[in-house]
Amino acid sequence: MSMKDINANDTYRIINKIKACKNNKDINQCLYEITEMIYCEYYLFAIIHPHSMVRSDISILDNYPKKWRQYYDDANLIQCDPIVDYSNSNHSPVNWSTFENDVINKKHPNVIKEAKASGLVTGFSFPIHTANNGFGMLSFAHSGKDKYQDSLFLHACMNIPPIIPFLIDNYRKINIAHEKLNSDLTKREKECLVWACEGKSTWDISKILGCSERTVTFHLTNAQMKLNTTNRCQSISKAILTGAIDCPCFKN
Repeated sequence: MSMKDINANDTYRIINKIKACKNNKDINQCLYEITEMIYCEYYLFAIIHPHSMVRSDISILDNYPKKWRQYYDDANLIQCDPIVDYSNSNHSPVNWSTFENDVINKKHPNVIKEAKASGLVTGFSFPIHTANNGFGMLSFAHSGKDKYQDSLFLHACMNIPPIIPFLIDNYRKINIAHEKLNSDLTKREKECLVWACEGKSTWDISKILGCSERTVTFHLTNAQMKLNTTNRCQSISKAILTGAIDCPCFKN
């Protein structure tokens, strides 16, 4: 199989096109062009934003077969998807064949084999890690090039990494609404939450910040309202998970 190398002009063109995107439809078009550029058929760009200890918000742009996506969602395969698990704790690209014979839980199907049977024969993913503790993946797949899997993977590894940072940055700008919560916290509210994370009492925080206990309570209550939480413990947990506080918070 002969694959034409992607030159610097190709990469520069697609990066500029990504930077000019105004909405998710534009991003989808760029993803489609990138997919063609690396001789694949399907793409999936997914970012998982932690909302709490038990709930996450998932954003997905893809052109995967609808039947596969429906089955994946209905069967809740995200709970046993090795690519999701891998992307959460790794940064290097991974070939799906790595997990083809793995079984995370005997009660669950092998997601890679299921995907293969559904037409996603060849696949590989690039883990993504974003601001505010989000993570996800940029995946590509093909329906009929199983014997070229290693070649496709190597070709993608040489050409996709320079594009990913621009893709993440502009996607974030377009879909920044979910991060508005974090920017709403004032510097004082962040400081109070950080010291609360350190186990400091309201009295301790008041002495550290040089204000009254009532003022500390006021800031923590305001932060609780903005974070949509019910108590200090939940506020701390959610602030950490969502990146609402990130040491050193005093830089803001």
